[in-house]
Amino acid sequence: MEREQLINHILDLEWDMFTNASSAGGRAACQDDKNTFTIMRKSQAAVWSTDTLAGYLYDLEAAAQNNINLMTIKYAHMMKITFPDEYEKIKDKLPPVSYEAQELAQEIMKYHSKWSRDAAKKYPALFSLGRPVTSSESRGNRWAAIDNYLYSELLTYSEATLKHCLYDTLKAEKEGKNLSIEILKNTARSYKFDSLEALEEVLSKKKNNS
Repeated sequence: MEREQLINHILDLEWDMFTNASSAGGRAACQDDKNTFTIMRKSQAAVWSTDTLAGYLYDLEAAAQNNINLMTIKYAHMMKITFPDEYEKIKDKLPPVSYEAQELAQEIMKYHSKWSRDAAKKYPALFSLGRPVTSSESRGNRWAAIDNYLYSELLTYSEATLKHCLYDTLKAEKEGKNLSIEILKNTARSYKFDSLEALEEVLSKKKNNS
């Protein structure tokens, strides 16, 4: 399967899970915004290797065949930080995550957390509009931070996919790439900006004029 086909299949399955994900707070407006969802998820998928994409697609297909919604599970994992009391009530209902998978996810997060902090320093206006970078910065710990969001997503991946993901992460680190910035560049291009710097400049001006 070609790379673009892999990504499109992933987005189709992810959207189906996302728009049908259940939440204690009821349906969110973003669950009906397919365009924004597609831009954000495609921007992230584009930084991964074909091996990682193929592994993740297999995880999604296996989950779908078993009527498991990986988006619902991801948001449930996020509650460990955002709503710990509620998490305690549901944690035993979640699919078990192996010790190795947790270790792989934590190793991946070590780099992505650093990349996010570096990106936030470089593009403060852009980051001021989104999630806090770390859980310690989140608003009363009720708004999921970037580190909590990504780590919770990684916990839904299989060990095989996590190993591919870690390989991509270490490769990027060795090459001096910041994957957080690469994802943001993809997002900026999707919104018709020539560069991430151009987007940051527009947002900075709006912020200063508000």
